[in-house]
Amino acid sequence: MTGNPPSHQTRELKPPAVSHRGFNLARYATGALVVFAFGLFVYGLAWNYATRRYLRGFSDAIIPLDASAEMKTEALLRWFREEPKRLDTSVEGAGQLRDPVTIVQNKQLLKVCGSASNAFINLADAAGLKTRRLLLIAESGNVMHVVAEVQWDHRWVAVDPQQGRVFRDHVGRALSKEELRDPAVFQDAIRGMPGYNPEYTFAHTHHIHLQRIPLGNFLRGILTRYFPGWEGAVNWAYLLENPSLWPIIISIPLFFLGNLLNWLVGYYGRKKLGINTLGLSRQLLRAGRALLHGWA
Repeated sequence: MTGNPPSHQTRELKPPAVSHRGFNLARYATGALVVFAFGLFVYGLAWNYATRRYLRGFSDAIIPLDASAEMKTEALLRWFREEPKRLDTSVEGAGQLRDPVTIVQNKQLLKVCGSASNAFINLADAAGLKTRRLLLIAESGNVMHVVAEVQWDHRWVAVDPQQGRVFRDHVGRALSKEELRDPAVFQDAIRGMPGYNPEYTFAHTHHIHLQRIPLGNFLRGILTRYFPGWEGAVNWAYLLENPSLWPIIISIPLFFLGNLLNWLVGYYGRKKLGINTLGLSRQLLRAGRALLHGWA
């Protein structure tokens, strides 16, 4: 006799497995972002180490190791004045135009005030000098000329790497940017700097040119109002003029963003889709253990 089987023997039919391609794609994408950010960070560290090692060797050949800040500055500026043999080729690309290694090897770049100041700052930093870039601003807000400041004891003195000279008065005393704002002192100083354009005054100076970005003047006003001295607190030019630091700076927020997104994707999978997944850190830990076990 046939009939329906007892109810307690009836098998419950399960719905077909749901594809979670979008979820898996999001997991892989966020994991890839974290791995990419970490690789970019390591690449930046290696590039920065190679750059600093080259500049250190370069500066050691120019600057006396055991000397005062003034003697080190004069030795470095003398190298700029003497113009030793360098490559005389054109350079293109923002990274190459700012790369410290490229600049010290290129004759054309060292004739440009911005690149010359970049080279001076990086070589001086490798020699243990405290420096910062100084922009001479016209009344229109545009940059007229780029020089540098060097700390001698507790004073910041102005130097012109393009000319290879320190701004000094008629008795030979090194001058600060504040002193050079006096027109009489400024005229006295440039008498000893043949070829210096007298229009490049110190009436208005900045360490970083925010006018290049939208609302730059507004941002400068806010920062100056609520954080007086913010320009001198950090050597902004060192960050902006060293491409080897750019991968490191970019990779840090990318790394945290990737981790945050990966955690959010995992949380969504657990709460909404019922998928239990290993966190990215555990996945990387397991992969590392497997790799070490394979080598052993």
